[in-house]
Amino acid sequence: MSESLVIGADVGGTAVKYVVTDASYTPRVEGEIFCDPTDPGHTLDDLAGTIRSRLGAAWGDVETVGFACAGIVDPVAGRLGRAPNLPGWEGTDLAALAGAAFAGLPAVLANDVNAALMGEWRLGAGRGCRDLLMLALGTGVGGGIVVHGSLLVGGRCGAAELGHMILDREGPACGCGNRGCLEAYASASGLMAEARRRAAVPGADLDLVAFCSRTDADPRGLAALAVAGNAEAVDIYARAGTMLGLAVGNLVNALDPDRVIIGGGVAQAGDLLLATCRAEVPRVVLGERSKSVPIVLADLGPRAAALGAAVMALDEVAGG
Repeated sequence: MSESLVIGADVGGTAVKYVVTDASYTPRVEGEIFCDPTDPGHTLDDLAGTIRSRLGAAWGDVETVGFACAGIVDPVAGRLGRAPNLPGWEGTDLAALAGAAFAGLPAVLANDVNAALMGEWRLGAGRGCRDLLMLALGTGVGGGIVVHGSLLVGGRCGAAELGHMILDREGPACGCGNRGCLEAYASASGLMAEARRRAAVPGADLDLVAFCSRTDADPRGLAALAVAGNAEAVDIYARAGTMLGLAVGNLVNALDPDRVIIGGGVAQAGDLLLATCRAEVPRVVLGERSKSVPIVLADLGPRAAALGAAVMALDEVAGG
């Protein structure tokens, strides 16, 4: 007897990561394809064709598909709202497009960080928690919240835009149009903007100037510069970590989670970022027992959102 399979896909601005698992979330196949940010239909057709080709006869065992997308997702209406990295996908009936590409299979939609949180909650760093908070530090900063064992989506599907918590009205400009958002400090774009600002100051550190002049300058390289002992790079990460700690402390005061998960590519800097974050949180949190809330790195890496989308899709099937 064949075993039912589920597809989980994480749709980003340049690529779609996918995984096909069984009911125990053991991956059967996984990979990624190019994402056309202007053409959802073509991208989804390509995704379905790629997975069908890789699965062969087992394609017939696929029961449902879960999609995680960056942006405002309405999982009930099946529509994608504002999605700056996917301009051609905004406002589309993604559930209908997915149904057409995947031969009528039921499709479940979720915000990408909500999906990553679900993956970590069920399979990774959040296992065993009833109340959980996740911040994903990438090009931007996304968030996800579980309260009393339920994912918090919000009345208009806009909950947990935690990267746009304003920490300083006079702070650096954020891509959303405001100033001083967490994203302006602790995202890849925020870190690099601060590095370039410092490098442009007369008398700036020469190693930082040389780094910022490179075409491949990114937070990973900035972290390497910090590990090598560059004081400016160390301070840039410490500043970001302090602001992250301020945000986490505010969220702990509001939500009192069992655990806080920090994920995304920027989080790979580890203690360069988390040391000052963990030091700041107890200064902000009021509840004595809550001051020691565990702040941990995500476990699942770049597969988190795709696995979480698979989790949510199977949950939908199980719930009828």
